[in-house]
Formats: sequence, C-alpha cells, structure tokens
Amino acid sequence: MNTTRQKKKRRNAAQWYLLAYDIRHEKRLRRLHYFCKKHGIPLQKSVFLFKADAAGLEEVVEGVRARVSDKEDDVRLYPVTHPGSIWAAGRQNDKLRGLYGAAPQPSRSGVGKFFRKLFGGKKGA
Repeated sequence: MNTTRQKKKRRNAAQWYLLAYDIRHEKRLRRLHYFCKKHGIPLQKSVFLFKADAAGLEEVVEGVRARVSDKEDDVRLYPVTHPGSIWAAGRQNDKLRGLYGAAPQPSRSGVGKFFRKLFGGKKGA
C-alpha cells in the first residue's frame, strides 16, 4: 500500500477522546451538556467519551467552542488509547467494564500499581 495512503488512512481512523468541562453559567452548561449527550457517551455529569475521526473531532471541537466562554469556562479534551484503559471504581465501574469489549490488560506498574496499593487490591465493597 502507498505510504501516503497509509498515513491518510491512519489520520482518518476513529480514535477515542475524553472530554471534561467546568462551565460557570447555567445556560451554557445546559447547551454544552445537551450537545455532548448527542455526540458522546456520558461517564459522569461533566465527563464524556467520544469516538471520532479527524473530521468528527473537528466537529466536536467547533461545537464545544460555540457553546463555551473562553474567559469563564474550562474544557479539556484528552486522547484515550482504548476505553478499557480508563481506570474506574465505584458505581460506574460495572457499567464500563464490559461496554467496549476486550480491554488491554493493565500493566503491573505505574498507575495500576498505585491504585492497587492505595485500595489494597480489594474487590467489591
């Protein structure tokens, strides 16, 4: 396959993104929340998971920019390798566990090790 074709194909491949926001004004908050519910998967009240290619990501970013104030609000967008790589505990953990199919196995170092040490490796509760 041609290398430029490969690059173009990779660029257009859909990727996962985590969007989190803190909006000061209630009207802007409602508008952004409604927009995010139409385009992403709600994880918490102000945290959404999106899967988008380059064009879809641009659409989401433009939609967010049209609904927020740069001076008052805070919006963050993080790339996520796979939804299963998101560490979760509490009520949402069971909902997220099987939602996206097989997830990469967590490594025995770094963040996973920190959380196992913090919570003592306990399951359930």
